Amino acid sequence: MFCGIFHEDMPAVVEKLRVKAQADYRARIPIDKLDAAHRDVFIRAINNVLATENAIFTYAQIIDGLPIADVAWDRRNPGLWGDHPLEDHGELCPGALDKAREVCPQWDPAMLLFDPRVINAFQRAAPGTKIFNTRLIEMVAVALHQFGVLLHQLEFRMHQGDIEYMINWTMPKPDYEGEFWQPFKPLPSIFNNPYYSDWEVYPESVADMVGYWAEDRILGGVVIFDRRAELDADGGLTGEPPNIYLHPSRDNVTFRVTQLLDRQQQALVDFLLARPDPAAAPGDLPVPPVPCPLPILVDDRNRVRVSPEKALVLRSIYRDIWERRPLTRDQWHVAIRRPQNQIDYPEIGIQSLVLNRAAGVPLPEGKLKRYLDGEETLPEGPTKRIFDEYRELVGHDKRVKLGVPEEVKHEAKDEAEGREEEDMGEKENEENEGKKEYMDTPESLERFLSKKGKKGTEE
Repeated sequence: MFCGIFHEDMPAVVEKLRVKAQADYRARIPIDKLDAAHRDVFIRAINNVLATENAIFTYAQIIDGLPIADVAWDRRNPGLWGDHPLEDHGELCPGALDKAREVCPQWDPAMLLFDPRVINAFQRAAPGTKIFNTRLIEMVAVALHQFGVLLHQLEFRMHQGDIEYMINWTMPKPDYEGEFWQPFKPLPSIFNNPYYSDWEVYPESVADMVGYWAEDRILGGVVIFDRRAELDADGGLTGEPPNIYLHPSRDNVTFRVTQLLDRQQQALVDFLLARPDPAAAPGDLPVPPVPCPLPILVDDRNRVRVSPEKALVLRSIYRDIWERRPLTRDQWHVAIRRPQNQIDYPEIGIQSLVLNRAAGVPLPEGKLKRYLDGEETLPEGPTKRIFDEYRELVGHDKRVKLGVPEEVKHEAKDEAEGREEEDMGEKENEENEGKKEYMDTPESLERFLSKKGKKGTEE
């Protein structure tokens, strides 16, 4: 089983990913190949998103040159430490928001480029089918990403201050640290998603990092796909692809790659396809007459999840295969041993309750017992959902069997196998063989990850 890249091999792997990214970038094509009907649907979907205040505010921050402090800190790993001077940037600088309102309606479809496979799949799909909706979502996500790239490259920089000082600021050495203390090296932009920051690999370098940040803020996460399942679904052309995945980075939202529920994906599709009010003011993007689901913030009801280090190399869940580099062996060992909490692993809350019941441990006097006895009501939320799930599983039978979702079983098995890998033995030969295959050519990258993903699934 894949368990990380050897540290000394990482520079070569990064170079292979960079070459692959550049090749994919050169192969991109405009939307000219789409017929009028498909093209109109795509343009309407983009306009619907750009008409939202969230999209305008997100792009206004790029035009400003710096995110506001609340947004910059709203990440699981914000990359900011100590008394960072960005704390003083509490609102947009004058003119940034007005410039965003001026620029967003003026976007030109000719400026966008897409993977030809996505264009072809979208063109062949009949409107109303799931493959049509899935490829439309992918094209919208890529377009929002590219808008962020272009705005960063235009360098409006309306911030009234030294932007480079903000970007390059490092925390002074605390008095209590020893002589070997080293500050964290800042990334080349504060507009960064902590899970998509391999700017050395990306074809547009730092600008692509900004694009992932914008996509995440607008949609609720970076949009990625189960590529292996799509291939199984008749090459992703006529079959039913699975629901899309989001990879969020917000604080108080899971860091794990999470699949959307049917109702969440349908709400997004309905919003993208909605026909706006034709009575909108000239020059403005009309707001669709349906509720806006953006950003989509996944919660404890989204139970199909994959840890990010396994999503790409074991499950083939990604948009572009070069978007995130694989972990080193040391990083992998740390990742599979991370503590679990209820935000990232919502199933552990109900599991602990059911296990206690199965073991004959009585319920303590508290909110759960009062709720089950009908003595207390709860508002809709995670606590009520856990209590309802417990009541449904337990019922009136004291002999409770713990039901664990298949994704959770697979995840637990992956982690158990990862902890056993310390015994190198015969596994080391297999890892070395896999390492050579991975580093062979840029084209072998997808074959290697697909092969390892199938093996991980079978195991």
